[in-house]
Amino acid sequence: MKNIIKFLYITFASLLISSCENYTEGLNDNPNAFTQVAPELVIGQVQLAYMKLMESNTARYANIFANQMHGCDRQYLTLNTYSENRANYNDMWNDAYISGIAQAKLIIDNEKSSNTLKGVAQILQGSLYAELALLYGDIPFTQAVNPDEYPNPTFDSQQSVIEGGIALIKAGIANVGTSTTVSAAFGGNRIAGGTWAEAGNTLVARYELSLGNYAAAITAATDGIASRANDLVVQHGTSLDNRNLYYQFTIDARQQYLCAANNGSAGQQSHLYNLLKSSTVSGSAVTRTLATSGDSYRLSHYFIDSDEIVELNSNTGARFAQTASFPLASYYENQLILAEANYKKSSKDEAAARTNLNNVRTELVAEYNALGFKDASGNGITITQNDFPTTSATGDVLLRQILEEKYITLIGEVVTFHDLRRTGNFLNVPLKAGASLSTFPQRFLYPQGEVDNNSSIPTPTPGFVDKTTVLGKTY
Repeated sequence: MKNIIKFLYITFASLLISSCENYTEGLNDNPNAFTQVAPELVIGQVQLAYMKLMESNTARYANIFANQMHGCDRQYLTLNTYSENRANYNDMWNDAYISGIAQAKLIIDNEKSSNTLKGVAQILQGSLYAELALLYGDIPFTQAVNPDEYPNPTFDSQQSVIEGGIALIKAGIANVGTSTTVSAAFGGNRIAGGTWAEAGNTLVARYELSLGNYAAAITAATDGIASRANDLVVQHGTSLDNRNLYYQFTIDARQQYLCAANNGSAGQQSHLYNLLKSSTVSGSAVTRTLATSGDSYRLSHYFIDSDEIVELNSNTGARFAQTASFPLASYYENQLILAEANYKKSSKDEAAARTNLNNVRTELVAEYNALGFKDASGNGITITQNDFPTTSATGDVLLRQILEEKYITLIGEVVTFHDLRRTGNFLNVPLKAGASLSTFPQRFLYPQGEVDNNSSIPTPTPGFVDKTTVLGKTY
């Protein structure tokens, strides 16, 4: 009997404890502490990271190295000499991986993400990976953004990362269907354009071109951005945190750090400035392969010409205005990819290449007419095809015209730095005056934080002039 009573007592006590646990379960949980953020909220962070990579510090460095722009003051003076300061690259690397790639992974891996939302994240993540690989060479990919399992992620080959980025973008294209950037923006109205699929195809074409896969680049670009109205762009406004990022840097933050030329010092002009101005450098004229009188309009749209510091034009309506949108992938790039790929493919098609280049030249007439240029008397100027003449060139002259048009038209974009390295500097863009290098820079430097903290960093750690495996191939 005592055993029975003892058993009942233990059973009752157990039930009581269990009941108390059920009653108090969750009492100390904070209802405001999220265990998982909705993917619709995370995508905005991915977009911001992507915009920052393509329009902020990375783009400015790339444009100085490509000699489209010039470092005119303080820390930016050292960029002209290609100063090897690895700490400069810490934020660029971390923002892309932590704020972009890692956040995109949360969306892609979340079973609650819609196909469209997952597709947008895949397109942006794939492009982030491909851009980083083109800039730095071998980078973490298969073991990236998984610190618990891989605290020292290995560096995958540049080619495999670009191919992996292409695969991600293609998977994203399949998921987004016909969704437009407006209907599937999620992160707000930061990005505008046509459909995510056509933008994704232009990005695929960009990276297939980087691999020398010309037929694949043509296939992708054929389904890419078909008009300037459908360009994938970052939208900007007048609020302090939403202004054009070049404007924020050159006007709000670091005036005269970044410019086009310092005419007060000999040899301190960017090649793009000299090209648009048809300057004479060291006794030789810097001339366009395809004579273009309309470059005078481009010069004034891009820069504020001066006898001293030539600044980026941030006036209303200009290329770097406060509210000027910034292209992430464009009709111009898509057409010029087609032009180059048609010329370079095994069954060279110069007629198609000329058509693609001439499409750009014709569209430039429409764009520059819409900008509303006026003469000295204040009368409107009508820009004609004579200002941006079409071409009938063949051979290497045609190829040079294609690459030169891309170099000029895609000012401010990272892709121009890719092109110069990918083509073995086919355009013969000169090094900066006083440069510490004797050959054109071939990559960004692995950031100091990665060198210090990741034991998988390649050794010896490559420098500026060490070619990458993909972009260092014979063109």
